Amino acid sequence: LKGALWGSFYALLVCFLISFPVGIAAAVYLEEFAPKNRLTDIIEININNLAAVPSVVFGLLALAVFIGWFGMPRSAPLVGGLTLSLMTLPTIIIATRAALKGVPPSIREAALGVGASKHQVVLTHVLPLAMPGILTGTIIGLAQALGETAPLLLIGMNAFITAAPDSLFQPATALPTQIFIWADSPERGFVSRTSAAILVLLTFLIAMNAIAVILRRRLEKRW
Repeated sequence: LKGALWGSFYALLVCFLISFPVGIAAAVYLEEFAPKNRLTDIIEININNLAAVPSVVFGLLALAVFIGWFGMPRSAPLVGGLTLSLMTLPTIIIATRAALKGVPPSIREAALGVGASKHQVVLTHVLPLAMPGILTGTIIGLAQALGETAPLLLIGMNAFITAAPDSLFQPATALPTQIFIWADSPERGFVSRTSAAILVLLTFLIAMNAIAVILRRRLEKRW
């Protein structure tokens, strides 16, 4: 179970480091700077559609692009994190845009009225006020990524590996795929291991969702 926990941690770390800044940057551009035209509308529709795409499609895409074209190592947490980041990006973008829309226009107008530039308004006023909603959406997106199994199976993170990976490039397994392997085993000895792994995963998911709710309630401002 230790190897699966570390594999999930490394994959989730890569997912966060990629999806969080890229998602926020994309959402800020679309919401605050992008011109309102047909191209922007098409991009927004596609982002909303990507949020509803089955996870197995992202696994097939990662198998073809990251492993097939770029030759990245199979079963590596790096590839798993890149795959999960593709799934998490639409969720973070949608949540960030919703948080930005929740900031009253009067704050933007007041900052612009005292001579602040558009970039200064967004960086020093809008983003800090929208951060509780952004963090909530990010944590929920990461919790969803933590429980995904199908894309990780497709990129090969389903090998029976007990040792924890020493780097992002070494073969590893993840907690959901480990549960899948143990649950499919006919030996009765794996029943208790499967139950324990399910409880661990469920605990992490409940904790992440609870943290998201607590952050939103404590940091969110009422207008």
